[in-house]
Amino acid sequence: MLHLVLLAALAPAPPPPPEPPPPDPARFYPPAREYILLAPGTVGDGPLKFTAGKGLEVRSKDGRYALSISLRTGFMYSGRRVGAGRYEHAFEIRRLRLVFAGNVFSKHIKYFVQLAVAPRELNVVDGVARSGPLLDNYVVFDRLRDANLRIGLYRVMYSRERNIADINPLLIDRSLANGEFNVDRDIGLDVRSEDLGGLGRLRYYAGVFMGDGRDQNRFSDPGLMYTARVDFLPFGLFDDYEASDQTRLRKPRLSLGFAYAYNDRARNDRGVLGTPPTDGGTTDYHNVTTDMMFKWAGFSLEAAYLLRDGRRNPGHALDDTGVPLPVEAARNGHGWMAQAAFLIPRTGLEPAVRTSGIRGLGRTSMLDRNELGGGLNYYFAGHNLKLQLDWFRTWDRAAADLAADLVRLQLQLAL
Repeated sequence: MLHLVLLAALAPAPPPPPEPPPPDPARFYPPAREYILLAPGTVGDGPLKFTAGKGLEVRSKDGRYALSISLRTGFMYSGRRVGAGRYEHAFEIRRLRLVFAGNVFSKHIKYFVQLAVAPRELNVVDGVARSGPLLDNYVVFDRLRDANLRIGLYRVMYSRERNIADINPLLIDRSLANGEFNVDRDIGLDVRSEDLGGLGRLRYYAGVFMGDGRDQNRFSDPGLMYTARVDFLPFGLFDDYEASDQTRLRKPRLSLGFAYAYNDRARNDRGVLGTPPTDGGTTDYHNVTTDMMFKWAGFSLEAAYLLRDGRRNPGHALDDTGVPLPVEAARNGHGWMAQAAFLIPRTGLEPAVRTSGIRGLGRTSMLDRNELGGGLNYYFAGHNLKLQLDWFRTWDRAAADLAADLVRLQLQLAL
């Protein structure tokens, strides 16, 4: 026992935690603890490193091979009341994600795999999972600055709000309009540039996808989905695909986006998402969106407008008596969202508000709905350890007495 104590005493002391940087007025004094908690840590004497949010990383000396393994989870309590109905609540594991990422053979061949295994993510109903665990699985070839190639399963670059990663949304969930009009994940490929021409002002994305969603594993008609998106950043590049101004930018930054997607013979009533129309058949959908992100000194403002217009290709489904079912209308409509937040100086506290709405256009199967609410975020270590509280009221224009109130409290941890 004594020799173990002596060995422990003679062992070199662990290195002290990194010192926080001197106060920087340009960053409006973020809490010093963030620098300490988020600093990378080496593992033993080998080529291993642990970084919060990126997990355990190992890299070859020449940089041609790399692998990081990370885990993220979240626990959420929800309570709701619809109209004058009774109060209901739930406590659940909101997310449980396992991520493998890195590069192989070259620094310019990157890969990313993400699995989601929480019951909500698997859409478990009566003990049966109705969705697969695979969220993302893609490879990126990025040797050419102005023409990178991404191929596989991933979030289509259409709406900004949907492409803000699940770890980074401003409030616990995305907006009502995003839930209705986003294009989501699909299998395909795109060509893109995160800095077109090296100007620090432009990005573009142009892709072709199967148009059937992430769980597609069967033969289908030859209809595809075609997408294009352009971002213009007049004051220079910044992290405009994160909803909060975590870096507390010294100078104002603005990103303006425009995107278009055409889904030829979509099988579902929302294109990639939704359910098949009752009559069978498909829908040719045009999708258009424009959005913006503004950040400065801890303040963030995001807004978007989305439009969807479709033409039905009737199916031939019959009812129980053999009579053809009526042709279901396309889910045509438009929607909007706006949200703002302010990360209070010297703290991790951030109040936020949001409004959103959707409206049907012409002959449509979509109902008009509204959303209004806000929340309070507290960042212990950025998005890697945060506590969020929010409240939202949603209501239909035709049935305001059935308004629903939803309160949620969520703790998120990313390793």
